[in-house]
Amino acid sequence: METRPAECGILVLVHARDEAPDPVIARVVARLEAKGLKPRGLMQHGEPAGCGNSCATLYLDDIGMGRRVRIFEDRGPEAQGCRLDTAGLAVAAGWLREAVEARPDLLIVNRFGKHEGEGRGLREEIGMAVAAGIPIVIAVKRQYLEDWLAFAGEAFATAPLDAAAIEGWCYRALAAVDA
Repeated sequence: METRPAECGILVLVHARDEAPDPVIARVVARLEAKGLKPRGLMQHGEPAGCGNSCATLYLDDIGMGRRVRIFEDRGPEAQGCRLDTAGLAVAAGWLREAVEARPDLLIVNRFGKHEGEGRGLREEIGMAVAAGIPIVIAVKRQYLEDWLAFAGEAFATAPLDAAAIEGWCYRALAAVDA
């Protein structure tokens, strides 16, 4: 896949199933905030499965607002597999909509995944941010890249899970918005 310029306004962090973009995104957000910028959006974090649990405990943080919501159901120690908590995702979608309406410098979307590929999840909010011209950084697991392409077309840039590369794209995208 060809990398496109920052003027595209969307940076996709394509990653493998076993790669976690979240620590890298957290570093980028911290660096941008330290420079006086105001990124908003959602950042995922959690704890891996263990101690009898077959599912990780995942949360979404509302960047810059100090709010957190659990996004996987607590199905108990005997449950097999994980299930997305759609109520938690709906709360996060509302936060993302608020972030878009606040016109931040940059919008972080934790993932474009299975639900978004199926026409649900955070699709509407992602579309709102694109329509508003807000630069977006979004993580897309390689297995969902075809779904992303069907949704977004090919007008996006890509970067490795490297904080310096992502931060550099963010500054170029912000300069393009200001131009």
